[in-house]
Amino acid sequence: MAIGVFRGTTPLFLPEQFFVGHLEGWAVLESLVGGLLKRATIAGHGELDEDTDTVLFIETYTFDDGQTDTLHWTIRKGDGGKYTGLENRLEGEAIGEQAGCAFHWRYTRDTPQASGKSFKLNFDDWFYAIDERTCIVRGSAGRAGIPFATAHVTYRKLAKGDNQAA
Repeated sequence: MAIGVFRGTTPLFLPEQFFVGHLEGWAVLESLVGGLLKRATIAGHGELDEDTDTVLFIETYTFDDGQTDTLHWTIRKGDGGKYTGLENRLEGEAIGEQAGCAFHWRYTRDTPQASGKSFKLNFDDWFYAIDERTCIVRGSAGRAGIPFATAHVTYRKLAKGDNQAA
């Protein structure tokens, strides 16, 4: 699917706005045949450096098997709806595109596993704004360009005064 099909849709999903502040989230990871692999809760917090249009976003996934994975993102806005991102376990950089209510994010990350090993996985994530405080993500993870899992993630931006676990 091309990002351009979302031009003109609302509400806008802008990473430099959505990922600033405290967020909470939930994830379900499924195999391609639909079997449940893992569930997770997510706590996140982001800050915007307005001088550089850069978001520093930290998110921690806590999986149902007790494993945690914390990502330290640096997301930079470019021209024409383009974004790049860095994270300490990435291979290269993340590449993103935004149009209307959607944001498409792709990257390869050395991802820790519950066994203590880690695997380089390719991620292909589509974020869809539901309203100003909520987005849903449909992502895929794979190796060598072959997807083997689908992620369904919901993020909710916390208002001041909400219970902030991040």
